[in-house]
Amino acid sequence: MVTEKPTKSPPSQTASQSPPYSAFTSIEKRVIVAIVSYAAWFSTLTSFIYYPVIPQLAQTFSVSADQINLTVTSYMAVATLAPTLVGDAADILGRRPIYGIALSLYIGANMAIVLADSYAALVGLRVVQALAISGMLTQSYPRISR
Repeated sequence: MVTEKPTKSPPSQTASQSPPYSAFTSIEKRVIVAIVSYAAWFSTLTSFIYYPVIPQLAQTFSVSADQINLTVTSYMAVATLAPTLVGDAADILGRRPIYGIALSLYIGANMAIVLADSYAALVGLRVVQALAISGMLTQSYPRISR
């Protein structure tokens, strides 16, 4: 007659026995999540906040509304490609420097858009704005998941 031997199951570890490691305190984690979420939100905000002022921009730059719509289209086109470019740059240079560079570039582009005095400058700065902030969404996920 064969008797079955009881198998030992591995001891279960609860969170109190071995907490996950983190160099950050819980307050620091919350601040990081808030900053990263806020920065990722800018990508969506920047693309849609622009629509109500299209008539005023057309009047200010003495161009048609269709030409101002080109700035929206160029923003969306660059925003489609930017996450891959920013992601590759982050793989090579590291996430932290790319995150800082992109946010600085975004803030600078926003300030320059306010001071833009020509239609060509507006289009170019919208491209820079999209390039800088669109990659933040892809860079936000690794920050939150850690």
